[in-house]
Amino acid sequence: MAGRITTADDIKQLGTIMSIWAHPDDESFLAAGIMAAAVKNGQKVVCVTATKGEAGSQDEQKWPSATLGDVRAKEMAAAQKIIGIKHHHWLEFRDGMCEQASEKDAVAKLRKLIEQYRPNSILTFGPDGLTGHTDHATVSIWVTKANQYIDPISKVYHAVNTPEQYECIKPADEKLNIYFNIDKPPI
Repeated sequence: MAGRITTADDIKQLGTIMSIWAHPDDESFLAAGIMAAAVKNGQKVVCVTATKGEAGSQDEQKWPSATLGDVRAKEMAAAQKIIGIKHHHWLEFRDGMCEQASEKDAVAKLRKLIEQYRPNSILTFGPDGLTGHTDHATVSIWVTKANQYIDPISKVYHAVNTPEQYECIKPADEKLNIYFNIDKPPI
C-alpha cells in the first residue's frame, strides 16, 4: 500500500476501512494484514468483491469453472472469518468481464456502499491493476469515480509491489502465473 502503512498506529489512522477488489482472494493477497490489524484495533472494516472469480481456473480438471465461483466464495468467507471481517458485499459482476460491464451500474453500486459506510480509507488496485488483469484495473476506475461523488471523499490507497517484494513472490509467480498479462508487476 502506498504511504508505507507499517504499524498498528499507522493503521489506526486509516479509520473505517473499505477494501474493494475484483476477485475472492485479492483482499487476502493484498490487504489481509492491514485489515486484521484494523479489526484488532476495533476499527470497522468492510470488504467489497466485484466477482466470484468463476473464470479463474488454470486447470479445468482440478478447478472446474462450473463450481469455481462457489469454491472461491467459500474460501473467501473462511479467510474473512479469520481476518475478522463482518461486513462483505458482492457486486455480482462476471469474472473476466468487468471491463464490459456497465460502468454506470458499477459506480452506482460502489457509491451506495461508500455512502452507507462512509469509510475514511479505501484499499484497492491502482490504475494499472497491479497484475495486468483488466478486472483489477477496471475496479480501480470504478472506485475512483464512485469516490469522487462522496463528500468528504475517502482517502484511496493503491496496492503496489516494490522490486524487493516481487523478488520474494517471484517463485509463486513463475509457478502460478500471477502476473499473467505482464512479465512482472509495474514498479
